[in-house]
Amino acid sequence: MKITITVEDPTPEVLEKLLALASAPGAEVSAEPDDRWTVERARAYYQRLPPRAQAILLKVVANGGGCQADDLRGDGRSLRGSTGAFRRVLTEGARTGLWPDTLPVPVQSVLVGGQLQRIETPAGATSPHPVFEAALQDLLP
Repeated sequence: MKITITVEDPTPEVLEKLLALASAPGAEVSAEPDDRWTVERARAYYQRLPPRAQAILLKVVANGGGCQADDLRGDGRSLRGSTGAFRRVLTEGARTGLWPDTLPVPVQSVLVGGQLQRIETPAGATSPHPVFEAALQDLLP
């Protein structure tokens, strides 16, 4: 049996009480914040990307979380349309219930003067890079 409880903006006390209640003997309880990537979510997201976007994501992850646009255009092809797939797949997955709609886009475009210069994973404590690195480790060069 699986029970799912959604609590928006729980206080630490409420979350602690819920987890204590759910931790009856023999129960398996886990809590995943809805605004964080997990290995399972990252792998499912990658699998739904079109091939060109998959290649871009792999290169960004393999390069430590960022890649120059010129390196991604190595075959002379434009990146137009390829980067839009990241948001589109995220939105479609949330709409169909594959993951919560609070997940951030795992990569962002860095524009300078209106020109794409770099694609990178957002930095900070909640950066999705380590999660995607773990999820895609068997595919990385």
